[in-house]
Amino acid sequence: MKINWGAGAFIFFGAFVIFMFGLVYLASQQSHELVTENYYEKELAFKETLKKQEQTKKLTEQLSCNIKENQLIVKFPKEVTQPISGKLFFFKPSNEKNDQTIPFETATNEHIVDITTFSSGMYKLKIDWQTQEVAYFNEKVIVIP
Repeated sequence: MKINWGAGAFIFFGAFVIFMFGLVYLASQQSHELVTENYYEKELAFKETLKKQEQTKKLTEQLSCNIKENQLIVKFPKEVTQPISGKLFFFKPSNEKNDQTIPFETATNEHIVDITTFSSGMYKLKIDWQTQEVAYFNEKVIVIP
């Protein structure tokens, strides 16, 4: 059976239309969650975050994070001798439902977080912490197994 050019053009355009409808359907099924709902308010506070990061760079020892036995161990610099308080914000880029904010206070240079309730995967850990007189900010990428 031989197909003439008119039938071939009709089949081609019909397949193209079906393909485009398929792409529109797939695009409508994608998650389009924002990184943050209060984008503009956070943008205004970004200068303050930059100041905190500059203050953090002045420390001789930097903050470190280790995962051991379903616990995240955050070690603060030893040169900070006052009690430390702040917030740990766990940002999971793949699913905003897994984001968590944990406030903390510690008198030592170490804070331990139980991560058994966290889903496995990559998180961007944002640590906003302060001592009595100085505020600091760190960002770390961690992978929870």
